[in-house]
Amino acid sequence: MTKLHIQNLNSNAALLKSLSAEDENSELFDFATSKAKVDRAGSDFFQLGDVELAFRNTNEQQWSFFNTKDDQTLSASAIKVNRKWDIQDDDILFSATVTNSSPNDIEVGGLGFAMIFNQIFTDNSLDESHNNSSFIDPYIGQDAGYLQVARLNGQKPTLLVVNAGNTPFEAYRPLSDDKTQKDVHFEGFYEWTAFSKAYFDTNWNGKRQWNTPSSFVLKAGDSKAFALKFIATTTPDKISEVLAQNKIPSASSFPGYVLHGEEQAELTINTDKTISRIYSDPENAIKISNSRKQNSYLLTRLHHYFGQARIEVVYSDNSKQTINYYVTESAEHLVKQLADFHEKNQWLDKQDKYGRQHSFVTYDNEANRQVLDEFRSYISGDSDEAGAGPNLLMAIKNLYLPDEKQVHMLEQYIDDVLWGHLQNKDYSIRASLYYMNNDIMYSWSKSRSEETWRAYNYPHQAAIYWVMYRLARNFDGLVTNHTWKWYLNQAYRTVMAMHKFCGKDAFLELEQYGLMVGSVHKSILEDLQNENWTEEVNKFESYMKYRYETWAKLQYPYGSEMPWDSTGQEEVYTWCNYFNDQNKANKTVNAILAYTPLIPHWGYNGDSRRYFDSFVYGKREKITREFGHYGSSLNAIPILDNYKYHDSCDLFKLEVGYAASTSILSSIDQKGFGSMAFLTDPEFMEFEPYTSDFGQAFYGYAHDAGQYIYQNSNGEWLSFGGQLASHNEFLRLQPTDAFKHRLFIHTNETDFEINSEVAQIASADFNADLNEIEIHFGTFSVTPETIRIRVSDNLIPDTNSKIVRGAYTLDPKTSVVTFKIRS
Repeated sequence: MTKLHIQNLNSNAALLKSLSAEDENSELFDFATSKAKVDRAGSDFFQLGDVELAFRNTNEQQWSFFNTKDDQTLSASAIKVNRKWDIQDDDILFSATVTNSSPNDIEVGGLGFAMIFNQIFTDNSLDESHNNSSFIDPYIGQDAGYLQVARLNGQKPTLLVVNAGNTPFEAYRPLSDDKTQKDVHFEGFYEWTAFSKAYFDTNWNGKRQWNTPSSFVLKAGDSKAFALKFIATTTPDKISEVLAQNKIPSASSFPGYVLHGEEQAELTINTDKTISRIYSDPENAIKISNSRKQNSYLLTRLHHYFGQARIEVVYSDNSKQTINYYVTESAEHLVKQLADFHEKNQWLDKQDKYGRQHSFVTYDNEANRQVLDEFRSYISGDSDEAGAGPNLLMAIKNLYLPDEKQVHMLEQYIDDVLWGHLQNKDYSIRASLYYMNNDIMYSWSKSRSEETWRAYNYPHQAAIYWVMYRLARNFDGLVTNHTWKWYLNQAYRTVMAMHKFCGKDAFLELEQYGLMVGSVHKSILEDLQNENWTEEVNKFESYMKYRYETWAKLQYPYGSEMPWDSTGQEEVYTWCNYFNDQNKANKTVNAILAYTPLIPHWGYNGDSRRYFDSFVYGKREKITREFGHYGSSLNAIPILDNYKYHDSCDLFKLEVGYAASTSILSSIDQKGFGSMAFLTDPEFMEFEPYTSDFGQAFYGYAHDAGQYIYQNSNGEWLSFGGQLASHNEFLRLQPTDAFKHRLFIHTNETDFEINSEVAQIASADFNADLNEIEIHFGTFSVTPETIRIRVSDNLIPDTNSKIVRGAYTLDPKTSVVTFKIRS
């Protein structure tokens, strides 16, 4: 274990100035805010050790609210709190004893402990943020709850806060009365809320919370003690070990905490305690069956239930644990509904003076209307993330599930909106087609809308061209407006235009950053290589190497328009890996894992840190932790790539990467509306009404959607994204992801991968004795010229098959193909 050190704030023994542990350089890293560059002195600011209270006399209705930030002695409060910090071996124990000093019995409906750790980026350089700041992620699991605090750089130490007695983690309440400014630099502080009924009654608008809000009664003159333990460990993947060492129950669920359609999850509670009861809330949401392993349960969706559900675990000592799940339709059903919704509700088919007719546009699910006149021009302008997102989404969907009508709509978008309008004839991309008669920060004039320096606007449109190239190349007669060569050339020139319009002579020089959806650049390069476009390949690769060399010189090359962001890592990893800079690629993955936790909760699990996107792109304009944003699925790309090709024994990476990749599916509602994010502020607890940049999230999901099979060291098989039946050395696989195009299988002897470009994989039979895998294809929605299969180098088809443009080709009437596995 790692030893923690504390330093009190001035003369107040109840508050901490620093809470530190040794880092990788044997220097003390402070988890508290001593390295923050904002002034946080005085009673306007919470500190570690502050306590928040809400209570009322048992015969009254009105709640009263107090906190030690405003008054350390709580002089006007009937409840007094004695706080103490103690060293306990290598750990730190914080205890708080609350005493009812009044002659009346009191109901305590709010009790929280300020969790003040340095996640403030204000005025920091990127290096300073990565070296001095942390990310905080909660498991709001009642008595088994914990808080993990991981450094931005992904290196040790990691801090764990756990219940050390009578202190359930019932809610994670924002400390909105702390005066540290919340904006893109700072998400805000929270408290570990042990009792939350008062806040639910007064502020939380009746919204379903992660746990049932509760209170307790403190009789006149009585006291009650609460305690939290602070433990330092190395990195977040060691947290389960620390929990076991501290006798705290932990939960694991394979493949995760979202039930898609008929998929089954296996929940395992790792504990020495006796489980006296386990049930679903609501009861009609999840069926719970005993598994063959101790304290393991099989979870399945009940009665077509849709939405949030909670698994409640009650132990024989009356302690409780909760695990929040999300229950939804199958991935394939959700994606088809999503595309149908876009086609019916987000397609602008009427004449438009801004030139947006024949494009998919952002939608407001609350007002049930297209968002054509947002004050923030970029949301309504077919460019930027929010404007480009719907068109990108429909392109990516049709790459894997082509629909003739939808493909024709994409052709219209390219010819009527994109080429020559949103995109100038010099291949530059406008900031927005929509504009207003303003010229302020977010509401743009016509001249501002015509600016072309924002590099982030280029990959989305390049990706759409690239998809149309693939469709024109692989399907005869599906794409008719242009040849495949035209579309590939458009994709190539769109990317290359960034250097001219977004380079050193442009405002902010944004080509220097990794870009959202930037991994598509590698896909374009690979197809240029497959088509033997040598001149274009050389120029394209040279440009990407020029950008990579910028990142290679930086310690943390993850900059963006924002002071800190989780958007550039996807492309930074892609090109560091491509140019064999494995050290920087691994460093990038570690940084991603610092803000993408593995936590037993449908939303926090695999959720890459986002908090300001509603403020920038949403209808609610709220700064709060968000679930299911594109940050998660785009950051899954490096995690899963690193897992597959460099670290396939690491189940932790597969769990986190799969959760991050599939997280966006929970944002699709029953009618097919796709929200940009779920807002976790207890006052909201809802999906953002705008679609905005959901298309980028969908790209991330599609990039790695598939079935992943993992054999652990005990020989047991785990499946992510599909059904699995095993008998001795024989496996039957049935993908349940939306597209059914990809299989990745990790065994204790070897790994292999299958990527079917145009045909769905209905099932696969893996025979370890014969060392072969048999692929069964499904039916086509649109028949391709040939079936194209890309496989890992250790797979050889048992039939004569040519490799054309990097893929084995088969007759479209082929129903089965067998691959031998080379040892």
